[in-house]
Amino acid sequence: MNKNILFIIPDERKVYEDASEKVGAFHLPSLAFAILGAIAKKNGFNPIVLDLSISNSPYEELEQRLLIYLPDYVGITCTSALYYEAIRVAKIVKQKLPSSKILIGGTHVSSTVEETLEKDIFDYVFIGEAEISFDKFLKGVNPENIDGIAFKTRDGNIRKLQNPSYLRNLDDFPFPDYGIYNLERYHFSRLYCRNCPAVWIETSRGCPFNCQICNKVVHGQTFRPKSVERVVSEMEFLLKQGIKEFHLADDGFTSDMKRAEEICDRIIERRLCFTWSCTNGIRADRVSQNLLKKMKKAGCYRISMGIESGNQDILNNLGKRISLEQVENAVRIAKKAGMEILGFFMFGFENETETTMLDTINFAKRLPLDLAKVSPIIPFPGSPLFTKYKALDLIYPTQDYRYFNFYMQPRLVYRHPSIEWKIIERYQRKFYRSFYFNPRYVLNRLMHSFKIGTLFFDLKLLLRMGWFKSMEGKGR
Repeated sequence: MNKNILFIIPDERKVYEDASEKVGAFHLPSLAFAILGAIAKKNGFNPIVLDLSISNSPYEELEQRLLIYLPDYVGITCTSALYYEAIRVAKIVKQKLPSSKILIGGTHVSSTVEETLEKDIFDYVFIGEAEISFDKFLKGVNPENIDGIAFKTRDGNIRKLQNPSYLRNLDDFPFPDYGIYNLERYHFSRLYCRNCPAVWIETSRGCPFNCQICNKVVHGQTFRPKSVERVVSEMEFLLKQGIKEFHLADDGFTSDMKRAEEICDRIIERRLCFTWSCTNGIRADRVSQNLLKKMKKAGCYRISMGIESGNQDILNNLGKRISLEQVENAVRIAKKAGMEILGFFMFGFENETETTMLDTINFAKRLPLDLAKVSPIIPFPGSPLFTKYKALDLIYPTQDYRYFNFYMQPRLVYRHPSIEWKIIERYQRKFYRSFYFNPRYVLNRLMHSFKIGTLFFDLKLLLRMGWFKSMEGKGR
């Protein structure tokens, strides 16, 4: 055994090549592989990452790396939209190195274990949080005795061991090792990053809320925080490795507002200097003026907020458990604290109408947001909405996972129960035109960009926001 492990990230550019919102896409190094890479090193293995998303000749480079490193294990992670790219990668591995064992993990395969193994391409599926199961696997424990691993037996049956309980103490695991990446190869738009290198970091896992569109298979619904000392020490460690910006992967960084304030206090006390963003979003009902001021002082320049809809009935049916009044208050105090705000919205809820979509457009225009994004509802495997729509026979049986993609229209994924896709698409275009070409927004944006020195970039961005024109007449 040469103890080489090759971690492969499928080419995400395949997700966006037919998408209209390329301007909104960005790609950071995988946090999962940074964590698993640290665990691999602890067990005496040599982890190598091949990120096909930043390769000029991805599949040629894949074949070359396989023959150079001859890895005994190949690890792949994928979203639903990249599942077929993961299959393509696995087939190349099997062709070039038939003896290599292919390991795969992530939300999609954790939700479709049997279907994934029926392909007879992947050797082991790591279900849910893989730190413990991966560690035991590398230590040589028989996979039949490791919770959280599924595989096909010699007689063709699928052996799926009981999912492990969610990791209780997140402080127990090594710091993520981004040294396995060539970070100089990652380039980011000023739209999403202020400083490079930029990486994902997590301070907690789990979201205690139960929105119908979310998949909780991997991290669950229990909020599990790292200790304040662990979080800040991890940040300090990564800063020493040359990292300059963090993007929080937490489902709810501010779920415990007192703890979030303590993290900010510790960053300030230690005089750590970096920029950071709550990229995955925070809830409108879990902020305060004091917290946001401390976040700003500690280096946070932007928060994302899952607003979803401008209609209260839609939010209630979604299970979001926030009010429009709370959203308006959160955005107002965030702006007062000097934050940039990205608002996430969605169209195509089960009870959506033209009136409710118009409510969302008007609500978004009323809020002093710096950026806004509206996506179609996708019933991802493992979400309550997928289960419901599957039972109602609304999910198309072909289930081409390439279309389970927030950057494309899901008309090929499922039949909407109450409204035609062409209407949803029309209002999505209207949302972007109304928001980004609102004279008040344009003026405020240009004044802000002049203040922070990004005027040229923002002028270019506004021109690129004409993406909706290319959608006209395509009949997606």
